[in-house]
Amino acid sequence: MKVKRVIGLLFSGLWLNFGCTSPTINMTQADKPYVLLVSIDGYRHDYNQLHKPKYLTQFAQNAAQVTYFKPSFPSVTFPNHITLVTGLYPANHGIVANRFYHQQLQQTYAMNIKQSVTDGRFYQGVPLWSLAGQQGMKSATYFWPGSEAEIAGQRPDYWLPYNDDAPNNQRVEQVLQWLNLPQAQRPQFVTLYFSDVDTAGHLYGPASDSTHQAVTQVDHAIGQLLDGINALPYQVNVIITADHGMTNVEQFPRMYTDKLFDEAPALKDKFSFNNDAAFSLITAIGDNKQQDLDALALLVNKVPGLRFYRRDVVPANLHFSDNLSIGDAVLISNQHYITSTDARVGVTGKHGYDADVISDMNTVLYAKGPAFNQQQIQFAENIHLYPLIAHILGLTISEPIDGQLTELAPLLAQ
Repeated sequence: MKVKRVIGLLFSGLWLNFGCTSPTINMTQADKPYVLLVSIDGYRHDYNQLHKPKYLTQFAQNAAQVTYFKPSFPSVTFPNHITLVTGLYPANHGIVANRFYHQQLQQTYAMNIKQSVTDGRFYQGVPLWSLAGQQGMKSATYFWPGSEAEIAGQRPDYWLPYNDDAPNNQRVEQVLQWLNLPQAQRPQFVTLYFSDVDTAGHLYGPASDSTHQAVTQVDHAIGQLLDGINALPYQVNVIITADHGMTNVEQFPRMYTDKLFDEAPALKDKFSFNNDAAFSLITAIGDNKQQDLDALALLVNKVPGLRFYRRDVVPANLHFSDNLSIGDAVLISNQHYITSTDARVGVTGKHGYDADVISDMNTVLYAKGPAFNQQQIQFAENIHLYPLIAHILGLTISEPIDGQLTELAPLLAQ
């Protein structure tokens, strides 16, 4: 694994961060720290202003927050949920897209293939629940991507197989049950996941009445959750965020990857494409791979705004190289909706784009609890959440990661 940055670690209560001063947390030594991490899939950075949800708006007031919380590239669901709990860019934790081919395992990974999602061999890094388990701390996850697999030798103490039909109130009630367990059985790190907003955003667009309704439904569940947490006899640090935002792709022309070969039909069967709106992972399957890739590059370069990169020369700011699962090359565009003619039609909202170019990809981070102040940071990458949560829980980070505690440390209570 190629890792570009290493953060400071906590060892036996001694703060080591290569010369930086440790933030202190306003909790008594007798208190155990608790963190609840909530993801609202597809919750764009401006949805509080656009859809005016009651409880999320109230929570954001006086909260520690990041106005533009930047997803890693590609800004899609599974890669970014794994980034949030590992502190690694997708190329480093191994889940490079919602669907890809793993060359070493010779297997396809896809978010809808149970066999791959539950196979720990696809995942690198140490998720927060595994880190907690290694250090004797209990954890619980409700539908977090990756939590159904054994990773770094661990699973969460409490977890459930994914069921998209599980009602939001059922999810909230289960989390509150976990937090009401006797202290010896109680998880200190808990995750909760909601999918409604992302689903509506895809089908109807970010500003639609249907997305507004989905935001309202999740907001009601958040209200239930916060009421239950406020009733606990101890304090919980609550962090609300998402994996990515959403943009209306009706503004973009369709780029059909199979139509690239209209001028060179003999090349069409020499490539495999995994398309996902903003990008396509390409694997050359012919006998003359380098020659075929050169020919494909010439075809791609005829399309304004579409970019062709071999895996090892993807722009450095995307941190999307050095992993064979990316394939031989990548098509990237922030001006198209990349798809194929046999893909389903009617999708209005999508994500996956570079958040530095399409700001709609950014999401939010709101945090309240004894570990936090009311500081606001304008911009931060989501790789930095992992070391923040590890620090609050007092966990020693066991492997190098891409995130740095110093980036989100201003949110911590002094």
